Amino acid sequence: MDVLRRWFIGDMGTPGAYEYTAMHFITIACVVVGVAICAILGANKRISDKSKRKIIVGIAIFQLTFEVFWRIIYITIKKAPWVELYPMYPCNLNGILLPLAVLFDNKVMKKMFYLFGFIGGVLTFVMPDGIFCTSVMVFPIVKSVLQHTGLLFIPVFEYASKKYIPNIKDFGWCFLGTLLHFINCEVIDLHVLGLTGDYMFYRSGLPFVIPGVSQYITLTVFGAIVMALILLISDIKVTKELFKKLSKKGK
Repeated sequence: MDVLRRWFIGDMGTPGAYEYTAMHFITIACVVVGVAICAILGANKRISDKSKRKIIVGIAIFQLTFEVFWRIIYITIKKAPWVELYPMYPCNLNGILLPLAVLFDNKVMKKMFYLFGFIGGVLTFVMPDGIFCTSVMVFPIVKSVLQHTGLLFIPVFEYASKKYIPNIKDFGWCFLGTLLHFINCEVIDLHVLGLTGDYMFYRSGLPFVIPGVSQYITLTVFGAIVMALILLISDIKVTKELFKKLSKKGK
């Protein structure tokens, strides 16, 4: 039982930074396979819309159930303070919001959070920040991995099944969703809950730093450009129509 307790609290292996090691690369490989399966299932025309709905609802229910499960583990076994159970990071919050958007089939929530959540999930696996913190795949690492896989699986399945196709017209909604995350991370976390972390990475060492320029500006501009480009690419038909209208106005 002590071994299980140590696994749950992460007290196993040799502590250190294990990003870009075998454990990290194997995790990425498994996630890529999972994303590919989601895309194939979503795009498969032989699977009925009703069955696809059951699949995506199943993914959403698993994600929400896991969000409850790990908090119970942290409170009962790890003895974590209640404040640590709050969704401090954007990905933590999206891990709750994306499944809720699925369960309620809420188009506005999808426009606000799907793209931002997907980008966050990709960046997390490409540039993990303190996730792979020991040489053993302990529960805290598994927790972070499972939380972020949902941010990839849900948007990919919805996109492949054509239940939500983002386009540039959604940019305002995406920006609003990002603003809500900013309020959560930079206002509620810091000034209401009294936390001290860099939860939206505005003060971190991420490679978006321009000497002499506030990282609030660089990250915001970079994020807006990335979102706009993905939205333009996601729905080529809408993008072409938009450019046609703009070219006609220019004449």
